[in-house]
Amino acid sequence: MNESLKGVLTLLAFLLLAVGGFFAARHWQAAGPAYERIAPAQPCDLRAGPCSQPVAGGRVSFEISPNDIPLMQTLTLRLRADGLAPGNVEVDIRGLNMDMGLNRTRLEPAGEGHWEAETILPICSQRRMEWEAAVRLGPDPAVEIPFPFFTVRP
Repeated sequence: MNESLKGVLTLLAFLLLAVGGFFAARHWQAAGPAYERIAPAQPCDLRAGPCSQPVAGGRVSFEISPNDIPLMQTLTLRLRADGLAPGNVEVDIRGLNMDMGLNRTRLEPAGEGHWEAETILPICSQRRMEWEAAVRLGPDPAVEIPFPFFTVRP
C-alpha cells in the first residue's frame, strides 16, 4: 500500500471517530430524564430579587446574587422549595440571543428546603445578553421552570 493511500485512510479514520464522538456526545446529553416545562405564572425580573412559581401544590423561589448578575464573577444560585421535597435540583443557564454552550449547575442541599451552588457566566460579544435559568427539580415531580433574565457587558 502506498504512502498517500495510507494517509487518506488515516485521515478518513480520524474523521469517522470525530463524527462518531460528536453524535455520541449529543446522544448522552439528550438521554437525561424528561422534564415537564412549566410556564412562569407571572413575569419576574431576577435582577430585582427572587422569583417564585407554584409547582405541584408547593412553591419554588429562585434567586441569583449579586442581583446585578455580573459576568465573569462568582454568582450564587439559591432555591427554596416550600411544600416540595425534590431529590435533586439543577439549573441550566442558556443564552437566548446567542448560544453560550452548556452551563449546568447542580445545587446542593443547604438546610430545610434550601438549595445552593455557585456558577460563573461568560462574557458575550453582545452588550446585552438575554438568558434563561431553567430550574430543574426531580425526580418527583420532574419539572423545569424557566426564569428569564439579562446581563449587560461593562
